[in-house]
Amino acid sequence: MDIDTFLKDLGSAEGANKYSLKSVDSLEEDVRQALLKLIERSGKSSGQLRTLLLDKEFPVQLVDQMIARFIEVGLIDDFALAKIFTESAVSRKAKAKSVIGRELRAKYFPQDAIDAALAGIDSDSELEAAKVLAESRYRQLLKLEPEVRTRRLSSFLMRKGYSSSVVWAAVRHASGEVAR
Repeated sequence: MDIDTFLKDLGSAEGANKYSLKSVDSLEEDVRQALLKLIERSGKSSGQLRTLLLDKEFPVQLVDQMIARFIEVGLIDDFALAKIFTESAVSRKAKAKSVIGRELRAKYFPQDAIDAALAGIDSDSELEAAKVLAESRYRQLLKLEPEVRTRRLSSFLMRKGYSSSVVWAAVRHASGEVAR
């Protein structure tokens, strides 16, 4: 980036007086170092990184340029990170597709990365995950009255984000399997 262009762009921005004559290279290195620190701590989406860097009051155009460069060289990969997050949420936490999508949007993932990550979850795999979770939870509720057990189990599954049809299929499955 040309220093004259940068200073001219910076002069027309609102926070023009916030930056002194600090060289563009030095400012760029500060953004690079901050970005590397954020990446090494944990995986973050490009949207999260952008928000965090702007909170540190780095210039918008420099932040966008640096994030684009990191994406270009593969240091930031929203698609891979969204897929890893989705797989973890499904296998470890047994969350439903709708909840995972909501969480990915809250983490500022781009919509195309969210769509790609959620494409791997079909209704059959979601139902199977709900059944396994329902069986496990049903065993914990065996001491309760049948109506209370059903109500608590269905509420638990709904809080996980499953649709009502999946919830009731999983509840019926769990009550049938555990009763045997």
